[in-house]
Amino acid sequence: MSSRTDKIAEWLLRANAHLPLPVLHGLGYLFGSLLAILPGKRLATCSRNIELCFPEYSQRKKKVLLRKNLRQTAMALMEAGKFWLRPAAANLSLIKSVSGEEHVHKTLAEGKGVILATPHLGAWELFGSYCSSQYPLTSMFQEPPLKGLVKLIKDGREASGGRYVPTDNSGIRSLLQALRKGEMIGILPDQVPSKGGVIAPFFGKPALTMNLLSGLANKSNATVIFGFAKRLPWSRGFELYFLPPDEKITTAEPKESVSRVNAQVEQCIRMAPEQYLWMYKRFQKNGERYYAR
Repeated sequence: MSSRTDKIAEWLLRANAHLPLPVLHGLGYLFGSLLAILPGKRLATCSRNIELCFPEYSQRKKKVLLRKNLRQTAMALMEAGKFWLRPAAANLSLIKSVSGEEHVHKTLAEGKGVILATPHLGAWELFGSYCSSQYPLTSMFQEPPLKGLVKLIKDGREASGGRYVPTDNSGIRSLLQALRKGEMIGILPDQVPSKGGVIAPFFGKPALTMNLLSGLANKSNATVIFGFAKRLPWSRGFELYFLPPDEKITTAEPKESVSRVNAQVEQCIRMAPEQYLWMYKRFQKNGERYYAR
């Protein structure tokens, strides 16, 4: 990517950071509505994923979900500048309620580490900011394609207290050390691994799934807790959810553990399917022609 593209992207992020949430969501609504009528690979991928994951839906219901999802995805894009560049306290004031956090408190009080699994659902940047403001949180940082934004994004994510480590073996060691100290680490559990991984069911279809999360849980005896930030209607803010942990993710054999991870991701998505990043190709490496070439 060119440095000019980086500068334009940074300017847009900084401009968006100063806009009120209703304005950002309004712009996202318009942009998402446009995406819903313009043919392209992203539209095709979203449509295919929804078709694969919700075969029980009528065609009309699938189309409605697709349209809502593209609007929500555009809203998430518009929010990014605010979450990275505005003071953490201002962003956290947008949180209207938090449910299930007692599961985190209980686990940490027992001296066990917590693996916070946050799918690409709702406002995952805000969810991470909240958790890093409340707990010692270590996460991996993967550099974005626009290299000129690396410092902006990393600084923004660390502003609320989080620690970010490289996506390499040294980063994995840092995550394991944090867990063994009884701290929290954050992982996006629905990323398709570039190498390795395990084939496990996801919405009833085989999906290549990371085994890093299950491996870390097993080695450290940490508890895996899923959570996400749900965007409220009419720009009223966000609700945070922490799900009850499935302890067998830590103790089960690797393949069953990974399957249970996918089941938890699916449970989160079903709570707000229109807010999931359906542009993500979960089924792209199974030897099946799930997507148009």
